Amino acid sequence: MKRILYTLVFFTFSLGAFAQDDGAAKVQERMKQYMQTRLGLNASEAEKFGPVFLNYFNELRNVNAQYKGDRLVLQQKVTDLRVRYREQFKPIMGEKRSNDVFKYEHDFIDEARRIRQERMENRGRGNTEAPGRKGKRD
Repeated sequence: MKRILYTLVFFTFSLGAFAQDDGAAKVQERMKQYMQTRLGLNASEAEKFGPVFLNYFNELRNVNAQYKGDRLVLQQKVTDLRVRYREQFKPIMGEKRSNDVFKYEHDFIDEARRIRQERMENRGRGNTEAPGRKGKRD
C-alpha cells in the first residue's frame, strides 16, 4: 500500500506545478485513484464516486483560489463544501467512508508535501538523484 502511495505522490510532483490545467487534471486523477483504493470501493462504487469526487476537487480548488486572502472565510467555505459533498458521498459508500474521504484527502496532501519538501532539500544540496536512490547518474 505504501508503495502505491509513494508512486502516486512521486508522479504527482514529478509532473510539475498544480497550476497548469494538464498537471491539475493528472493530480485530480491520481488523487481520485488513491481515494478509491484507500476507501476500498468496489467497481460500482468507484464508478459513482469518481465524478462526484472530481466535482468536489474542482470546487475545492476554486474556493481555495477565491478566498486565499481571508483564512477564516476560507475555512468556513471549505467546511461548508465538505458537509455538502459528504451528503453526496453517503449514498455511494455509506456514512463512515463518506467521512473518511476527507481524512484520506488530507493524508494524500501531507504525503505529497513531504515528498516535495524532500525533493527541494535534495536539490538544495546539489543532489540530482531521486529520493531513496544512491549512486551516480550516467
